Amino acid sequence: MTELIVSAAALLAVAGVGAAWYFRRKRDEARRRADQLREHADRLTLQLVAAEQCVGHLAANVIPAAAKGGEGPEAGGLLVPAQLEGTPLAERLRAVPGAVASAVADVRGQERAAAAHAAAQAAEQVRQDTERYVAQVRHESVGVARAAVRGFANNVVARSARLGRAVSQGVRRHISDEAYATLVEIDHLAQQMLLTASGYSVLAGDKLSRRWPATSLTDITRAAMGRIEGYERIKHPDMGSVVVEGRAVEAVVHALAVLLDNALRYSPPAASVHVSLEQGHHACFLIVDDAGLRMDDERLLWAGNVMSGEQRDDITRLGAHPQTGLRVASLLAENYGFRVELTAPNIYQGTRAMVVLPKNLLVDPAAGRGAGSGAGTAAGAVSGTAAGSVTGTAEPVAATAAPSATAPTPPAPAPAPTP
Repeated sequence: MTELIVSAAALLAVAGVGAAWYFRRKRDEARRRADQLREHADRLTLQLVAAEQCVGHLAANVIPAAAKGGEGPEAGGLLVPAQLEGTPLAERLRAVPGAVASAVADVRGQERAAAAHAAAQAAEQVRQDTERYVAQVRHESVGVARAAVRGFANNVVARSARLGRAVSQGVRRHISDEAYATLVEIDHLAQQMLLTASGYSVLAGDKLSRRWPATSLTDITRAAMGRIEGYERIKHPDMGSVVVEGRAVEAVVHALAVLLDNALRYSPPAASVHVSLEQGHHACFLIVDDAGLRMDDERLLWAGNVMSGEQRDDITRLGAHPQTGLRVASLLAENYGFRVELTAPNIYQGTRAMVVLPKNLLVDPAAGRGAGSGAGTAAGAVSGTAAGSVTGTAEPVAATAAPSATAPTPPAPAPAPTP
């Protein structure tokens, strides 16, 4: 019995020792674990403080430096505290300056692109506004210049017309004395002034205001001769079988006068200028041939472009010595429905000008007989064909025989136009 008790006591002692050892080991382990946790907490605390300091430094220095485009000592990168070395946070913190710099660069690039686009749009708008303003100013200045030219030309036309009427009356009073020839010469000069002034008026955008009845090509040719210098050298057949309707007569007279004047100017002084007529199915062709120096190819191409309307030069851009004749003829042809063509060489090795009159501008020859029945003296020719064509008041004087096609005398009068 005693032995059992001793054995039990021994077992209990052994168990107590074992339990004490076990719990002591557990206590030591708990202490070590607690120490480790305290050390870990201390490290985390230090890392947290270091992270706060690093973030503060990042926000206060590194990011602003990166935002400034890499200027300053802080722009090279972020110095991570030793407490954070080896942690994911350290790597992420080191990546922040580069990411910020990249984002700033992207934003700045976008801003620069947007600014460049806005500047380009603004510049384009300024350019368009400037072009519109310049075009408006140019248009207004051209309009003012045209109005000034029209006003001046119309004033010259009116005064020349009054001069023509006065001279025409003088011719009637002095038809048989020595003043006759002088008055005829003065009237002829007045008609040349009218031709030039009315040409400028047309180039400035005005319309021909003179009105004629239906008129034969013979009278139209003589009317054109009455407006130019050197008409004695012009030869023409009778063309009374072709009559132009009244609305186009003045335009044809003016265009033909321009062509005859060019032909006379570029022909030798003793050479004649020949006017002829060809009749086609759809049109009649009034032909002017000179024996002068033919137009060269370049000049002929320019004249063709002017006559076709491909080249239209504003009156304000014709220079100090404008060549207006062909330009006026082109505008009149376009406005009144006929054509003017130039070719070279002709049969005389000169230049041929042709006025193409379509059938719709022609009328029954009987319509022009009454208007063309009154012929007059040389003074009547000039006054009746030119001054009268401006004012519509000139009247033919005493009838005489019309000159022949080849005689070097002033052209016979055309019918007097009406207002």
